[in-house]
Amino acid sequence: MCGIAGCFNPRTPPDEAFLQRLCGTMRQRGPDAHGIYVDGAFGLAHTRLSVIDLDGGAQPMHGGNGRYTLVFNGEIFNFRELRHKLEQAGEAFQTKSDTEVLLKLLIREGEKCLPRLNGFFAFAFYDAAENSVLLARDYHGVKPLFYFHLPTGEFAFASRFGTLTLCPSCPDAISLQALADYLAFQYIPAPDTIREDVKKLRPGTAVEFRLGTGAVREIDWGAQVRIEPTNISYENACATVRELLSEAVKRRLVADVPLGVFLSGGLDSAIVAALAAKHSTAPLECFSIGFDDPRYDESADCKATAEHLAAQAPHGLHHHVKTVRPEDFDLLPKLAAEFGEPYADASMLPSYFLAEFAREHVTVALSGDGADELFGGYERYRAMHALQNLRNFTPGFLWNAAAACLSDSGERSRAGRLKRFLRLGAVPGTGARYDALMTHFAADAIGAIAPDLRPYLNATRSLPEAAELVASLMEDDLSRYLPGDVLTKVDVCSMAASLEVRNPFLDPEVSNFARALPVSFKILDGRRKRILGDAFAKELPPGLAARRKRGFGVPVAAWFRTIWRDRLRTALLDELPKQWEMFDRAAVERLIDEHQDGGKDHSYLLFSLLMLSFQGKTHIF
Repeated sequence: MCGIAGCFNPRTPPDEAFLQRLCGTMRQRGPDAHGIYVDGAFGLAHTRLSVIDLDGGAQPMHGGNGRYTLVFNGEIFNFRELRHKLEQAGEAFQTKSDTEVLLKLLIREGEKCLPRLNGFFAFAFYDAAENSVLLARDYHGVKPLFYFHLPTGEFAFASRFGTLTLCPSCPDAISLQALADYLAFQYIPAPDTIREDVKKLRPGTAVEFRLGTGAVREIDWGAQVRIEPTNISYENACATVRELLSEAVKRRLVADVPLGVFLSGGLDSAIVAALAAKHSTAPLECFSIGFDDPRYDESADCKATAEHLAAQAPHGLHHHVKTVRPEDFDLLPKLAAEFGEPYADASMLPSYFLAEFAREHVTVALSGDGADELFGGYERYRAMHALQNLRNFTPGFLWNAAAACLSDSGERSRAGRLKRFLRLGAVPGTGARYDALMTHFAADAIGAIAPDLRPYLNATRSLPEAAELVASLMEDDLSRYLPGDVLTKVDVCSMAASLEVRNPFLDPEVSNFARALPVSFKILDGRRKRILGDAFAKELPPGLAARRKRGFGVPVAAWFRTIWRDRLRTALLDELPKQWEMFDRAAVERLIDEHQDGGKDHSYLLFSLLMLSFQGKTHIF
């Protein structure tokens, strides 16, 4: 895994000292080596976490007698097959790295090779003769890439938002739409960022810049992936899922460094661990974390799963467990700096501790990310389906009336979930209803504390077209929530610990097959991820597939009333108004008081404001 950056600026050409500074900001992403390249007004920087071909594969990597240069962040898991075909076509290789395979493919085919890559990546490919740079991002958006391109010609990109902002010409105007989206969803969906003219490259896309002329060509290479419904039987679908996931895990076990698996108490990581243990040639290293709070602690479930898998593993299994205290308030400013732009999914805390713990033993870890979005793992899919049916014969005003009868009794209580469900029933429009479900609170709450943001709230949004509502929701999550929230969290938290995380469920062959399956194969009679539970029933502990999904949560609501009580007030009433003048201090104080008095649960919005307080409006993120 790596960090990449580049800058084109004819007015202030990047020199070696500046590029070395960019490398310094990406050291955690690539602690093993770094390299720079300068060609006139254009420069590239790269930091490397060595995983494959430890002695070769240094970057920036050059080809075509110096005409082409590549900086690459990610892994190409089918690079050996691609290399073999290139060798048959007459290519000779100097290294054993996937970087060289990608470079030669790009020289031969340009962006046409992108759909053939099985892996995750963000890269920049420079053609000195054409004076052009091609940026590309993997299909699911596992690896990030930020960039800006100004009318005056300046252009820059980076793996980290904070790295990009070091470029002298980086725009600094705040995007009010992005700020409103952040407060609503706890992340900023691509292609937007917190800065008006800085963008995220969308998953499955590429963009080519002609340096000097300012010409830009956008390429939606992911649109070439066609998902057609399949008529396969359920039994054959189970067998195919087993085969495809097995091969996906096997591909992701290729590494020249120690490797392990994240193991939670749930279905997805257990499947990955079972398959990894089957293919591993040594005892499999598995990593779990526990919490003092029993509502959030899954360590007993993790232990039971590990013991079951160990009995089947050909070479055994080593289960590492560490109890952590995620309530460490001082970690929040550090993570805010790592994310660069505002981000407020509180599960970043345990995610970081898990990555840090695993890095003590391994350099690469496999995870179960993507299974929920592909195989129907979220409870909200069932909730939306029920709402669609109930709204057909229930007037909207009755939903609000019923919700008013319940108190705001906590983010995880049954009454609290029921109140949210009833409020959603009053929201007209499926897209707006799903957005309302994902925000955890009414848009009016944001407007009350930041009146300037009211015009940017409640935007009308349509969902992807699909034959069934739940399929549409899963497609929406794959394109928006998964890359914007889940994969952003995994990338930033793991890279902060210099750990590479691989996601077998996001293997293109697995994800494309899953997306083509009928919803009934995934969710039936209240059973979520049905096909995964059936396909891997022999490998899993009894009852695991039916275990209630708890997620990777932390009791933020309780901490705001206890151990974080005073520091929350200081951050939001003293620091936030200094950095972000648009917030109404009195309204924020009312929000805090209502939460800390126990009458209402505002924990999601308060945590978003807290993380924002660590990043000033004019601060270099």
